Amino acid sequence: MIFDWWAVFNRLWLMVAVTNLMYNVLPYITVLFPNLKSSVDNDTSRAAPLSSLTHRTFSDELRVQMKEEAKRMFYWGYDNYLNHAFPYDELNPVNCSGRGHDWEDSSNLNVNDALGDYSLTLVDTLDTLVVMGNISEFKRAVQLVTDNVAFDRCTTVQVFEATIRVLGGLLSAHLLIKDPKKLFGDLTPANYEDELLSMAHDLASRLLPAFQNSSTGIPAPRVNLCTGTPVNLVPETCTAGAGTLTIEFSLLSRLLGDPVYENLARRSVRSMWDRRNPRTGLLGNVINIHTGQWTGRMSGLGAGLDSFYEYLLKSFIFFGDREDLQMFKEMYESITKYLRKGRRCRDILGTSGRGPDPPDHTPPPPLYVNVDYGTGRLANHWIDSLSASFSGVQHLEEVRLPS
Repeated sequence: MIFDWWAVFNRLWLMVAVTNLMYNVLPYITVLFPNLKSSVDNDTSRAAPLSSLTHRTFSDELRVQMKEEAKRMFYWGYDNYLNHAFPYDELNPVNCSGRGHDWEDSSNLNVNDALGDYSLTLVDTLDTLVVMGNISEFKRAVQLVTDNVAFDRCTTVQVFEATIRVLGGLLSAHLLIKDPKKLFGDLTPANYEDELLSMAHDLASRLLPAFQNSSTGIPAPRVNLCTGTPVNLVPETCTAGAGTLTIEFSLLSRLLGDPVYENLARRSVRSMWDRRNPRTGLLGNVINIHTGQWTGRMSGLGAGLDSFYEYLLKSFIFFGDREDLQMFKEMYESITKYLRKGRRCRDILGTSGRGPDPPDHTPPPPLYVNVDYGTGRLANHWIDSLSASFSGVQHLEEVRLPS
């Protein structure tokens, strides 16, 4: 397997871009759906934000330096993708050529789950161009997408990847274009007639067969964009894969005035939530979509689980649904009780409350481990890199987490 540094960078940058985009797009969301803002603003049940704790910050000089470095890295990847890989899905950095769906080996899930022959990198990058402040390139990129991308490809892709990267990319760009406040200036390409929204609708409709023939409401992990759910599909999905659809599907439903997409996504989340362990409150990492039985018992913050927690919180931010907030709070309490090992909050502030105690009195830094979802006991002695994203969930500036 080729180690794709651009893909790794794109994943890391995506976490930053999505969090930034939430605060950039959220004002428009509250204009489009005015009833949401009051439900969030009037929620007095939330505790004080973690940002009130003592923490290190970037100096102004370092902040500017890192901002420019991030831009340099972004354009290095973006420009090389356009020059050497477009309209393929991504750049193969070893061969300096484009890479798309692997038609010769359908079992190559490492590639085929994400790459559907729909210029993935470009679609995934649209909103990042706005975050970078490059309006002219954003308009050009939108035109490239509408001229070159289509979903009538008979590729079998992962529902999770197609949702967060393609459906999410199309919807984010459309919302930014339609922003009545024009917070980033006029982003509207010439003769734009909601093509990105129409494309998002087309893609989401092609993903719906994943929900068919599922007695639990939990979608199949993969779907063929032409023929529906593959016949020989293993009926198991990871928790994050089935629980990270709510934001994109709900936004699409509200933009179209069609509740089908949101209802299906929320049903999937509730179905897994109802199957959490009654003793620990934790979820496993793999579930059978027909029986509802957990076939993976590990519970953690990394791959297979990470974005399930993230989307509970972000769904509340976007839509103000208190059910999302309550689920997140209960899950956060279980995570803190069973997964968190190491020093407590008061140890971070020190006995004086003004900062950490001297090194010889400071307990080891905390970390979140993988446990058995039923017993809460340590499951293994490793954690994966995706668990690092949980710190971003904890520090969303305008969200107050349980104490």
